[in-house]
Amino acid sequence: SQVRFPPCQLMCSSVLGQDTKPHVVPGGYRSVRLLAVFDSGVAPNVEPVLQEVGLIRNIQALLKRTVAQVASQIRRNMDAKQVLEMDWSDKQEAYSLDERGGGHSNRSPDTQLHPSSAATHEVCNPTTWTKFTQDNLLQAAQEEEASRRLRVLVEEMLRETTEDLINQRSTVDGAFSQRCQELLEARSLWCEQVLQQIGEQEKNMVGLQKAIHLKEAPLRVVQSRLHLRSLRPNMELCRDPAQLRYAASIETTLNSLKQKLSEARISLSNLEESRMELQKDISCKSQSLFIEGEKCMTQRRHLPSTSRLSGY
Repeated sequence: SQVRFPPCQLMCSSVLGQDTKPHVVPGGYRSVRLLAVFDSGVAPNVEPVLQEVGLIRNIQALLKRTVAQVASQIRRNMDAKQVLEMDWSDKQEAYSLDERGGGHSNRSPDTQLHPSSAATHEVCNPTTWTKFTQDNLLQAAQEEEASRRLRVLVEEMLRETTEDLINQRSTVDGAFSQRCQELLEARSLWCEQVLQQIGEQEKNMVGLQKAIHLKEAPLRVVQSRLHLRSLRPNMELCRDPAQLRYAASIETTLNSLKQKLSEARISLSNLEESRMELQKDISCKSQSLFIEGEKCMTQRRHLPSTSRLSGY
C-alpha cells in the first residue's frame, strides 16, 4: 500500500490544482459577459456557466476532503509500517543473538561467566509474543485493505467528477456556440431589415419625383392657356370655370405629391437615423460576439484536458 498510495494522493492534489483554474476562468468570463449584456441589451443564457462554477466548487470541496482522507490513511500506513519495521528489527537482533549463542561450545574462547544471567527476565511468554506479532501483522493487513478500498474509491470519484466536468463543459461550449450564432443571426437580420426599408423608401421617393415631373407638363399647358386668356382685351377677358377647376386640380395633385415627397424625405431621414442607431446596436452585437467568441472561448481552450482532470 505504501508503494501505490502516494501517487493516489498526488492525483487528487493534481486534480484539485487543475480545478482551481476552471473555477477562475468561468468566474472571470462571467463578469466579462455581464459587460456584453450591458452593451448588447440581450441577456445571454448564463445558467450553464453558473452550473459549471457550482459544479467546480463542489468538486473542489470533495477533492479537499478526499486529500485529507488520503493523507490520514497514509499516516496510518506509516505508523503500521514503523511498528512492523521495529518488530522486524527486534526479531532480527534476537535471531542474531540466538545464532551467536548457538555457536558457543566448551571450547569457544569468547565465553565467560555471567552470574546474573540465570535470573529470570520475563517480558513476555510465547503466547503473548505470538499475539503481539499477529496483532502487528493484522493491523498492517487491515491498513493495506483500507488503502486498497480507499484507492478504488478515489479512482471512481476521479472518474465520475471528470465525466461530470466534461459533460458540463460540453453544455457550456454548446451554449456559447448557440449564443454566438444568435448574435450573428440578429446582426444580419437587423442589417437586412434596415437596408431593405431604406431601399424601399428611396424607390418611393424616385416614384414620387417621377410623378411630380409628369404633372408639370399638364400644369404648364393649363397655366399657359390661362396666361393667354388673360391677355384678351376688354369684355373678352372672361373667366373659364372649367379651366380654373382643372388648373386647381392639377395644383392640388402637385401639392399632394410634393407633400408626399416631403414626408418621404422625412421618413428617409428617420431611417438614416435608425440606421445610425442600428450601427451602434450592431457594434454592440459585434462586441458581444467578440467577448463570447474570442475572449470566453479562448479562455475555455486553456481548460485542463481529460487526462489532467483524471490526475495524470
